[in-house]
Amino acid sequence: MDSLGARIRKLRKEQKLTLEALAADRLTKGMLSQIENDKAKPSIESLQYIAERLGVEASELLEQINPTSLRHLLEDVESLFTKLKNGDQDNHQQIVDMIEPYATELPFCYESGRLLYIYAAALYKTGIRTWESPLTQARAIFKDINLPSHWFETYVLQLGILLENRQFDEAYTCILQAKLESEEESVQLDIRDTSKMSYYISIMQLAIGEYEAGKKLIHEAITNAHQNQLYYYIDDMYRIAAYCAMIDGDFKQAEHMLKKLEQYRIFAEHEIVDALIFVLRAHYFSNYLLDYQKSLEEIERFKALIHSDSIQINENFYFAEKGKSLYFLGRYDEAKKAFEQFTNVPAFILHPYDILSMNECFSYKALCYAQFGELTTAFEIAKKAYVDTLDLIELPYKKTIASVYFDIKAQIDEKKDL
Repeated sequence: MDSLGARIRKLRKEQKLTLEALAADRLTKGMLSQIENDKAKPSIESLQYIAERLGVEASELLEQINPTSLRHLLEDVESLFTKLKNGDQDNHQQIVDMIEPYATELPFCYESGRLLYIYAAALYKTGIRTWESPLTQARAIFKDINLPSHWFETYVLQLGILLENRQFDEAYTCILQAKLESEEESVQLDIRDTSKMSYYISIMQLAIGEYEAGKKLIHEAITNAHQNQLYYYIDDMYRIAAYCAMIDGDFKQAEHMLKKLEQYRIFAEHEIVDALIFVLRAHYFSNYLLDYQKSLEEIERFKALIHSDSIQINENFYFAEKGKSLYFLGRYDEAKKAFEQFTNVPAFILHPYDILSMNECFSYKALCYAQFGELTTAFEIAKKAYVDTLDLIELPYKKTIASVYFDIKAQIDEKKDL
């Protein structure tokens, strides 16, 4: 079967058109020649222009997959995609291998948009940097066939990828672009997606240091959620609002948000919400109310959920908060045993607030090791936390991290001078 470039060249010659005539004023002769020789891939806009000049539909230029085969391919890919776990490189690569032969010449339909969306996600997970092009193509398809929710999900995927790479400014620009495009080009998002967009904008404002704007928007999103009885992300909204109140020293508001979260917990009856509450309250008691015994009680409630059959919970949260509370209670041996099992910030922790609060626990781990005279180990732990948070926004956690690092460094330097 002819390639896309060969089909374009064949039609051009049948119509006795030169390269210059077909290219006209929208393409260069050189670019068209590269397309015909399969050395360059035309954008969707260029493909539509070439098709129009040749008097055919763009789909006629593409190597069509039989509609039944396309549906079967999507079913097989979807089955794999839903089973994937983060870091499962083999299955992501399998998805890439399944879609790649068709990726550049898919027809303009829902199945193609969905395949390109999954293809982009799989490319990223396998470390291939060309994920953005198929995602942009998927976005164009969903927009053209009027599937605004799927269109918006392409922005959500891009936002997630940028967050994973800590490109917070770019992630904020991404979600603002989605908002701008939806407004200027009348992409009719439903109320659920409008709510999700407000949520994402607010957390990105907080991530880049636009604190007052982010705080205001998260409260507006909570109000709108209640007015519309639409509770997507409401647990995380309460959590973020509680975090902001704690940072502001507004403990009355923090308690109010924690109470709202407790009420939602009763409504949701989901253990992941329980886990969220127990960790947040442990953090609240240890960092802000300085009630370390109460913090221990809350984190032990969290521990009971770790081996639950219904959810997967990362143990680092437990050992981080437990070690910190034990350290401040002066129970250093127990604190060290807990901290020994606190080994990393989980990969799914993407927001600066959460990254900073967990790295602060590493700082207390460093102080615990320093308590036992293990300054070299303490310094390495403190340094890792300090370096990991250098480019993040300024919050009280960051000040603690920097202070611990420089204090331990000063102790080591002093020993060297003796």
